[in-house]
Amino acid sequence: MTSAAYETIACTDTGPIRRVTLNRPDVLNAIDARMLTEVRDAVTDAAADPALRVVAVDAAGDRAFSAGIDVAYVKDMQGIEAREIGRELHRTFLTLRTVEIPVVCVIDGLCLGAGLELAVSCDFMIATDRSRFGLPNIHRGIPAIVEAAILPAAVGIQGAREMAYLGEFWDAAKAERRGLLTDVVPAAGLAARVDEICEALAEKSPLALGTQKEIIHKWMTTDLESAIDFSINTVMLNFMSRDQKEGMSAFVEKRDATFTGE
Repeated sequence: MTSAAYETIACTDTGPIRRVTLNRPDVLNAIDARMLTEVRDAVTDAAADPALRVVAVDAAGDRAFSAGIDVAYVKDMQGIEAREIGRELHRTFLTLRTVEIPVVCVIDGLCLGAGLELAVSCDFMIATDRSRFGLPNIHRGIPAIVEAAILPAAVGIQGAREMAYLGEFWDAAKAERRGLLTDVVPAAGLAARVDEICEALAEKSPLALGTQKEIIHKWMTTDLESAIDFSINTVMLNFMSRDQKEGMSAFVEKRDATFTGE
């Protein structure tokens, strides 16, 4: 899909970094079916482009990263349709978690419901100190589902219960303290901090990062012994790459490594 074909997001490439912008600020970047498909396509396309090393997902407007699912999109759906919504959310969020390119989430404002599930599916969450986080769907009689299942790993079972049962908002300081966020910065410093992280990631071997991301996914989704065995076997393959040889040679020769993704 070309950039011009997107309706709910904007997509721009600057050097090795792709910026995917949720672009429905009039509805606080609420998530609908079109947005899910477009985010998935933009991220998958970036991972297939050897010139791109990092994806940054941000949002238009200064009020919200995303207020969650678009109520107009789901309010009249019945049981089977509601199940399909959950599956479509999972398809996109699973792509963010497993695609072989690091994804940095850039949050300024509200990050709620499905928007929080999208954010926690990314590899890094950088937020401004005015951001707020929560699962307010419980106030509408709807339990948290889909990638909210990641929250116990991020904030512990008690934190997940607190968010899911009470539906209260956490400010950025509490979210950082409870382990949800990578970093919290003033709004004026957000762009610089995101650039710093994206540039640091872009310098790494894309093969090693992709492998590490796959290993971490196994850590989260399989038993301990299987995850360890998978990581050992996967690193064996990584040792056959040019990037690994370059990284080790650069260390011995006391110079910066130049990674090509080969």
